[in-house]
Amino acid sequence: MLRTKELQEIKDLLLTMKKEILADLDERIKSSDVSEQRVIGDIFDDADLEQSREFNLLLTARERQKIKQIEQALLKIENGEYGVCESCESDIPVGRLRVMPFTTLCVKCKSQQESMEGHVTTAYVSEKG
Repeated sequence: MLRTKELQEIKDLLLTMKKEILADLDERIKSSDVSEQRVIGDIFDDADLEQSREFNLLLTARERQKIKQIEQALLKIENGEYGVCESCESDIPVGRLRVMPFTTLCVKCKSQQESMEGHVTTAYVSEKG
C-alpha cells in the first residue's frame, strides 16, 4: 500500500501531466485552424495542410484517452483504490506508478495482456492470409 507522501507525489504528477496535455492540445487546436493557415497555394499545399490537420486530430484523440486515464487514476486516489492491479488485485510497485501513474495493471498482468493481444492479432492475420 502506498504511503500518504507517495500518493501525494503521484497525484501532483498526474495533475501536472493533465495540465501539460491540456496546454499542448490547446496549442495544437490553435495551430491547426485551417481558416488562419489558408494561403493561396496549389493542390499540394492543400493536401499537405489536410494531412497535417488529420494528424493533429489523431493526436488529439490519443491525448483525450490519456486525460481520461489520468482522471480515472485521480478518482481512484480520492476513493482509496489507487495502486492496486485491476487483474490480480496485488499492489502495483511505486516505481511503476511513478513512471506510468495512470496504469491499472502490474507488470506481470500487463505482459500477459499484451501477450494475449499479440496472439489474437496473429490469429486474425493468419485467418485472413
